[in-house]
Amino acid sequence: MRTCLSSHCAWLGSRALSSHAVFAFKVQRSMSAAAAPSDRSSHNLRQKGNFNNPDTLTFFTSPLPEDVQQRLQKIGSSVPELGPSSRVIDVGSGTGCLIPHFKDRGVQDILAVDLSEGMLAELSSRYCSTSRTLGNDPGVRTWCGDILDLPNYLGPVDAIFMNGVFGNLFSQRDALLKAALLLRPGGHVVVSHPMGRIWHNQLKLQDPDLVLHELPSSREALDKLIWDLPLKTVEFMDTEDLYLASLQVPPKYALKRGPLKLEGRVVKGYGRGSRQMGVPTANIDPKPLAGQLSGLPNGVYFGWAKLDVPPGWPSTDGYVHKMVMNIGRRPTVSAEGEDDVSVEVHMMHGFSQADFYGQHLKVVAIGFLRPEMKFPGGLSELIARIRADVAISKNQLDDSSLLQYQTLL
Repeated sequence: MRTCLSSHCAWLGSRALSSHAVFAFKVQRSMSAAAAPSDRSSHNLRQKGNFNNPDTLTFFTSPLPEDVQQRLQKIGSSVPELGPSSRVIDVGSGTGCLIPHFKDRGVQDILAVDLSEGMLAELSSRYCSTSRTLGNDPGVRTWCGDILDLPNYLGPVDAIFMNGVFGNLFSQRDALLKAALLLRPGGHVVVSHPMGRIWHNQLKLQDPDLVLHELPSSREALDKLIWDLPLKTVEFMDTEDLYLASLQVPPKYALKRGPLKLEGRVVKGYGRGSRQMGVPTANIDPKPLAGQLSGLPNGVYFGWAKLDVPPGWPSTDGYVHKMVMNIGRRPTVSAEGEDDVSVEVHMMHGFSQADFYGQHLKVVAIGFLRPEMKFPGGLSELIARIRADVAISKNQLDDSSLLQYQTLL
């Protein structure tokens, strides 16, 4: 799934639209004359049909001009940490124009993702050393489909590139969220276009049904798009002939705003069955915390917690413990009309008592894993994600450098 602008840069040696580019526009419009798609599936079918078109595939095999190759090299070099041990996903890979630049960095483990079987077949003939999507042997692999449907077991990875495809995605935010969930902490997602934002926007004007979105026009616009995602903007370049934005999952998932301390009385929750799901939670009364929660992204945080235990409880119950916390409305399991925000804390400790309503609980959140999500697979999918959240949180909190935050409680 690669926008024709970037992929047809083989036919563009300057800012002017060449006759090849005009033909590219006509190819796209002839393939997308119907009304704009109203759902992701319809949109993806249209993308797939367009980029499997024989005329489009023929153009995608054309050699790239040297100036475009230089810009692609810059895109491929935008994540300085990449090397032989890195794992990379190339979203909307097309015929693989970035792959030589990854290989120049020494990257050996590359997964090319595209909706077009034709594009991936051409890529495979050029670069693939293995026909398997999975395996321990390094090489270039392919996966045909939408990034949103990419199985989680194909992560984690060090970098995800969305080159010349970001405007064609059905939901840019959802794609960035999926990327964040696939990345290791400290990993990068690179959104780029080797012909520039203005060039891309010209294509959107020509064919708004196929190219749904413009590229974020400023760092502020990009920050607004990712405000509730575990991503931060580390580079933003918007020149005449190159668009490049590099986003990073902060090392150790560190909160953008710094540690967040909350405390309050433990109250009854909504009875959503967290104990039965194997992740018992203590609900902090959210009403006194309204000021602190205002403007805070709903989602999953982790850090440390300390319960003020009454006399007679084992002293270990009152120690500082690892915790993972959900702030929000839990859309997968909430009943209709339950719109109040809750603060639910799962402490990684086997307490001597099943309930501690009325006790005082203090937490300090130091990491943010993800925003709240509604899981179409229902309860089983939710439980799997919660278990993953707990495992990731525990692993991060095992880092001795995070022990210092216990002193805030």
